[in-house]
Amino acid sequence: MTERKTVFLLILTIFFFSGIFVFVLDNMGITQVSSYIPFLAPKNPPVLEDKENPSIVEKVSYNKWEEMLAEREEKLAAKEVEFEQKIAGYKRDKKILNEYAVSMLEEQKNFLMQKKDWEYRNKRIEDMAQKVASMPPEKAKEMMEDWRDFDIIEVFRQMDKTAELEGRQSIVSYLLTLFEPKRRAEISRKMLLPPIEQNNNIDVDIEKKLESMSENNAALLNPVQ
Repeated sequence: MTERKTVFLLILTIFFFSGIFVFVLDNMGITQVSSYIPFLAPKNPPVLEDKENPSIVEKVSYNKWEEMLAEREEKLAAKEVEFEQKIAGYKRDKKILNEYAVSMLEEQKNFLMQKKDWEYRNKRIEDMAQKVASMPPEKAKEMMEDWRDFDIIEVFRQMDKTAELEGRQSIVSYLLTLFEPKRRAEISRKMLLPPIEQNNNIDVDIEKKLESMSENNAALLNPVQ
């Protein structure tokens, strides 16, 4: 009886240690006993990552990430297009302003030249009016015979103005009588027309335009964000 108990305990011990040994080997992945014996399988088996065959969850996360990146790229592309359009508009406006500046500077240059010519002509008219007034009337008429009507009228008007300032009688009326009737009538008719005067406001207008143009250039160089 004692021998049977001993043998039974020995067999039981062998089975016990064999089970532990098999369990250890299964956990180490050496054997696959847990696939045949369910109670040996772990409650939370480790999930091995398969990079070549991702899970459905990983695929969904990856697709969402791709969509988010695509959306960001679209927004960046749209902002880049908007920025390029603003730069193009800035360059176009700057080119227009530069062309306008060149045009205004050229206009100012032409005006200053015309002003200089006008001042020179006025000085010549004053000198000629003084010369005609100091000459004998017949000699003065002979000198003016080949002049244009416009030049004669300008000199006569200057002579009238000078005589009025000096408080004396002008000899223009007498000089007119020395011309032939037809020429005298034509000169008298033209003298009734308003005189040509220099527009002194032109240079002021040009300066205002240049100042406005400079302000526009400054606004473009320092755009409001």
